Amino acid sequence: MTTDKTDWTFPALDHVWEYRNGAILAGGDRLDGLSGDDRERCLEALTQRVEMLVSRLDDGWLLTTAFFMVEDLFKSPFRWDRWTPGMYDYIVATATVVVQELARRGFVLHYVIDNTQGDANLAAMLIHIPPVFRAAGLAVIGPQLVAVDLLIEAEGQPPAEIAAIQRYRDEGHAIVDAVVSQWHQERRSSVYLNLDLNDDLSALDLGVALSQADTPGTLVVFRDQPPVEGSRSTIFPPPGVAMPPGMSGAPATQSGQVPSHSAAPIPSLEERSSQ
Repeated sequence: MTTDKTDWTFPALDHVWEYRNGAILAGGDRLDGLSGDDRERCLEALTQRVEMLVSRLDDGWLLTTAFFMVEDLFKSPFRWDRWTPGMYDYIVATATVVVQELARRGFVLHYVIDNTQGDANLAAMLIHIPPVFRAAGLAVIGPQLVAVDLLIEAEGQPPAEIAAIQRYRDEGHAIVDAVVSQWHQERRSSVYLNLDLNDDLSALDLGVALSQADTPGTLVVFRDQPPVEGSRSTIFPPPGVAMPPGMSGAPATQSGQVPSHSAAPIPSLEERSSQ
């Protein structure tokens, strides 16, 4: 096997998943072009490269890398025209390294997404977003995901219109809160997807999902803006961890709720400092 097939070179770790450059798509295409032993060696070299880069990070930069990673994993699918075995394997080979290193150092990550969508967008997001995060080794749950399962169980078939899941939204929300509370006790890294319809129903309470903000050893990232270029998220780093410049995040309130938007959001991906 020639050297170039296993030579994975990244300017910095955040470039491994960079959504604007289509890093996951390109990596997946490269893997899909190989087979057999060549493919396995290429995947092994990819994982080893990421492991080497991750091992050099101090805790603050590890948490920052985890932040960049989940943000890119959320934004990337909106630029894809396909989802291939190579893309899945690329995420497994790279993102799980970060999640496992977080666990090894005693950290847990909770990525909380709160977005409202139209019918067509919501249906697509409920299908395409969870597999991306699950490939990264993150537990994924959300009120609308559970509502789909509850509707199928009660009515015997998938919804003809995605708006039908709103009949089960509140029950799904209660179930999700119970599951997420258990994950918090187990210190299991997770993604909470509140992908709600843009309708007249009141917003769901995210108190349980965000309750670990300001908890020792826990990184909480909250996104309530669409996954578009220039948008921002709010980061709640664990107490006592020295974060890189610009990544100090926002203080949590006593209830764990996100404070007003005047509380320091992290820089957008366009404003990253060089790493």
